[in-house]
Amino acid sequence: MTGLENDFESGGVSRNILSSSGTSALANSLSPGNSSGARLAQAGLMAGATGLLKDIAGSVFNINFQNSDGSVIAPENDWRVRVSMSSQIANLFYDNPANTLMRPLNSQTGTSGVVFPYTPTVTLSHTARYGTQALTHSNYNSYFYEGSEIGAIQINGEFTVQNVREGQYLMAAIQFFRICTKMFFGRDEYAGSPPPLVFLDGYGDAYLPHIPCVVTQFSHTMQSEVDYVQIPIGVDIGSSGELPVGPPSPNDSYGGIVRLPTSSTITINLQPVYSRKNISENFTLENYARGLTIQGGNSTRGGFI
Repeated sequence: MTGLENDFESGGVSRNILSSSGTSALANSLSPGNSSGARLAQAGLMAGATGLLKDIAGSVFNINFQNSDGSVIAPENDWRVRVSMSSQIANLFYDNPANTLMRPLNSQTGTSGVVFPYTPTVTLSHTARYGTQALTHSNYNSYFYEGSEIGAIQINGEFTVQNVREGQYLMAAIQFFRICTKMFFGRDEYAGSPPPLVFLDGYGDAYLPHIPCVVTQFSHTMQSEVDYVQIPIGVDIGSSGELPVGPPSPNDSYGGIVRLPTSSTITINLQPVYSRKNISENFTLENYARGLTIQGGNSTRGGFI
């Protein structure tokens, strides 16, 4: 027995050839006294899935969308649901070179914020409020318009962990949304400031046009019926997929081992917020109806839905 080939598909098909050590482990798992290992081997898995994930660490997952020629599509042209920060705030977090934990979200080498890898469930609501006045000796009430509002946008998306890179991305996304529910405090440069503002993009500028939002709720559901795999975070696995040896630099972010589910769900509530200046200077109902208040990208205007 020289090796075991396994096909994996995550946006594209890649091949993984187990190393000779993996082959030895497989041979041991096929011994008559190891029925559990034999079942795993028939499914193309190693015991605990740890060795398997290491072998495909850098070869399967690519969360960046690609053109037909293999070039990466720019984030502003990506139709998938994305939650990001302004460049100034991003420099404190995922664009900070010392923050290796959030490096998968980097604007230069990552996805410029959190991208939902699978199409999520998105719920938007628009409300017009009307007050009621009960008139004396009348069969019908009178209604008076009070105002309109946009309800919180609810997003529910699945994340999978099939290899080390996907695990690191999930942990970075969790850290991102944790940050967005905390204020600047203590010795922070911006101590006293509220949680960071985020921007929501997706499905083209006409639908989710770089909407300024605050994160009002975040939850990560970890199921009990799935496998949990060991993922090293805060380290760069490189293009070869080899894991570094030794502890991380003390100037870097946390580096260690976590166990993450192979399938889990992230749920967030985003409340759109618009400055009074933006509303007074840029919004008219006629322009809104014509789509002239839609401006994506890094524009400080627009984003009205």
